[in-house]
Order: sequence, then C-alpha cells, then structure tokens
Amino acid sequence: MSTVFSLLTDDRAFKHVFSHKEILEDFIKSFLDYIGKDGNIKMLIEIEPQAYITSNNKKYRAYYGDLLLVEENTIISLEMYKDRFRTRDYNKSLGYLCRLYSNQKRGIKSQKYKKVISLNLIKGNYKRENSEIVNGYSIKNKITNKEINDNIVMYLVRYDKVKEIPFRKDENRFIRYLRIIGSDSVKEIEKIAKGDEYMEDAIKFLKEWNQTSSEENFKIWCDELRDEGRIEGRAYVAKKMLENGISIEEVSRITEIPIKDIMKLKENK
Repeated sequence: MSTVFSLLTDDRAFKHVFSHKEILEDFIKSFLDYIGKDGNIKMLIEIEPQAYITSNNKKYRAYYGDLLLVEENTIISLEMYKDRFRTRDYNKSLGYLCRLYSNQKRGIKSQKYKKVISLNLIKGNYKRENSEIVNGYSIKNKITNKEINDNIVMYLVRYDKVKEIPFRKDENRFIRYLRIIGSDSVKEIEKIAKGDEYMEDAIKFLKEWNQTSSEENFKIWCDELRDEGRIEGRAYVAKKMLENGISIEEVSRITEIPIKDIMKLKENK
C-alpha cells in the first residue's frame, strides 16, 4: 500500500513533532528572541496537543487548539494553518485567545492573570496587512486606538515569507525553524536541519509520524473531524485524500466509493 509523507504544514504531523518538550521550548525561545523579548521559559508546566478550549458557559461550542503551552507566567496557543489564512481562521484564533484569557480563575486581580499569546503559523498576506514575517496584534480601543490589555496578544507568523530570503547556515534560528515548517520536501528539511540537534530530532519525529500507513493516518484524521462535527460524507473525505496524494485505487478501497466516481471527484476538485 502506498503512503503519503506528511510535512509539518499538516497539523497532525506538526502536533506530533512540536509536542516534544525540548523541540517546543527551543522553537518558542527562538521566536521570543526574534521579536526581542526575553527568550527564557521560566517553568514549563504543561504541553497539551489538540487542546480543549471552551467557555465556562457550557452552551457555547468547544474548540480544539493544535498545541497549548502553559508556562509559569504565560499561556501560548500555537496553531498551524496549511492553507491560505482567511477571516474565519483569524476569528477562530481570536476566539481561542479570548477564551484562554477569560477562562482563568475569576475573582483575582487582572494583573495576576497569565499573559496569553496566540501564535499562528500562516501562509499568505492576510488582508494585505501582514507583509512581514511576524505581524503582531493587540486588543485596542476602536476610538482612541490605545491598547486595552497588554496581556492578550496575537501573532500571525508567515512561514511562506522566509522563502524570499536566501538560505544561510548562520541565519537566525527562528527563520530556520520557519524554513523547516514550510519546506516542500524531506530532502529540503534535512538540508536546513543538518548539524542541529533539535532540528534533526524534529526530522526524526516527523519520520516516526509517517511510519503509519495512509489508511491509519486518514482514519485518525477522519475521527478528529468527526469529533468536531465536520464530516460531510465519504465524498468529502475522498477529496481530502486525493488532495494529499492518495491514489485513486487506495481512496476507493478505504472510502468504498467506486473508482469511476473517485475519478469524477478528482476531475472536479
């Protein structure tokens, strides 16, 4: 049976690799250093892949973040977006951000709340206002334009933007990570990561993820979508499988859709 090699823009592979504590810490430190903040993670309390984020009020729907990093003074929600970043994605990440802040214990002074950062790895110049590699957003008063709460921050980080910069072995560490995340092939990742312990470990964990078969990977993927109420039928799953390079025969076998109908889906995708 043929398999598909998932790269780091696949959020399932991304979660598997970056849920390893040493890699996640190194990545976050490199980001903080890049934006000129203290890169010291004081005390890592928790790493939660596929983090459950919801309001205290049960009538609101639940959300699932890719990775949640809880540190002594900070909560970081880390999201991977494979496709071009759109308004619905922005609204989703903003929802995560606000829930993570407001879900902290009530009845304490706001200055004691942990700072909450939404760190979104994206592709594309969202609303033509994100031309930099790192683009920051804060909560501001619409009339005065003054910052309301500096404990709530969102970053849109363009991993596609680094392809415009010539590669150098001594380049900034965060830029190097973004190259690995946005790479189009394993060969390219291996070239960028060569000689770096953490980045070579990331490749090892990525290959580990890809040892599972395409069928097993897509069963996991379908289960996740079903949990979120997003499955629209076998044809929807088949289209996603075709987009990820699964052969027509394999898609037909797994979804039990006739080959002739799979061929029509492929023509119209």
